[in-house]
Order: sequence, then C-alpha cells, then structure tokens
Amino acid sequence: QIHRSIKRPKTSALPTVDNYEGVVLSLGSNIGDREENLRNALVELELVGEINLISSLYESDPLLVTEQRSFYNIVIEITYTKSATHLLKDVKRIEEKIGRTKTYRYGPRVIDIDIIFFKGEVHSSENLIIPHYDWSNRLFVIEPLREIITTFDTSNLNINDQKLEKIGNIIYK
Repeated sequence: QIHRSIKRPKTSALPTVDNYEGVVLSLGSNIGDREENLRNALVELELVGEINLISSLYESDPLLVTEQRSFYNIVIEITYTKSATHLLKDVKRIEEKIGRTKTYRYGPRVIDIDIIFFKGEVHSSENLIIPHYDWSNRLFVIEPLREIITTFDTSNLNINDQKLEKIGNIIYK
C-alpha cells in the first residue's frame, strides 16, 4: 500500500496558492478499469518524477456532462525537476500511452491528468493554465488535496452540491 507518510508542506495551498511550492496533480478515470488506469498513470508518473503523497481513492459524479459513468479520482504531490511546460508534455504523453483519445469537452476519458499547482508559479497560455483554472470548484480535487495537505483551508469554497465518496486507497506497486 502506497499511502506514504512523507513530509507535508508547511504552508497552506490557499486559492491564491500563496507560499505553496509543491507540484500537485489531479488524476481521474471513468472508462474501463478505472482503478487500473489510475495505477498505470502512477507507474508512468514515477518515471518522470518522485511521487511524495497520494490521496485516498474517491468516486465522484461527472460534472457538466452528467450522462456518463462516475469517475475515480486521486490527487498526488510530486517532486519534478523540469519546467511546467515539460510536465505538461510528460502528462500528455502518459495520457496517450494509457489510451486517452480526444472525445468532447468534459466527456468520458480513460485517464485525465491535470496540473493543479506547480511550484507556486502562475502560467496562462492557450495550452497551460496554472493554477488549474477550475480547481477550486471541484470537490474531487479539493477533498483529496485537503487530505494530503492538512493545512489546506476550504472554508471559503462553495462546493457543497457535489457528491464525492472515499472508496479506499490505491495500490500501484
């Protein structure tokens, strides 16, 4: 079981991401063996960076396009030595290797890996927006994030209408 008890960040990842220097990714899947897809993504991510923290495994209802299967979600913190642009390329390559194909926005996917935070940096381009543009409106990001970064404050976020269920821990090694 890989629920590591590694050092936790000392600062809070507030919505402005002030003082938070970690790299946080959100992973989700709702096609095929969802848990296996997440495991495969973790194995691939470990080839490009060091996984420090992994949240519990959660199941969430799809947002916006609701006529699809529920998602399995996790949030991880990693150590990554290259740039945010390089991480985006690595993430896209991993998604493709696991079997993600283009469908439609907010549609079903074998794997989805979003960069939520990257070393306190702010990016705004056509291909890369960091912090993730909608992270603070997604309970499937907020709750697992709060689990691995215990100082995370969600008291000012309005996400009460979303359904999320903790269903266990993910084992990938």
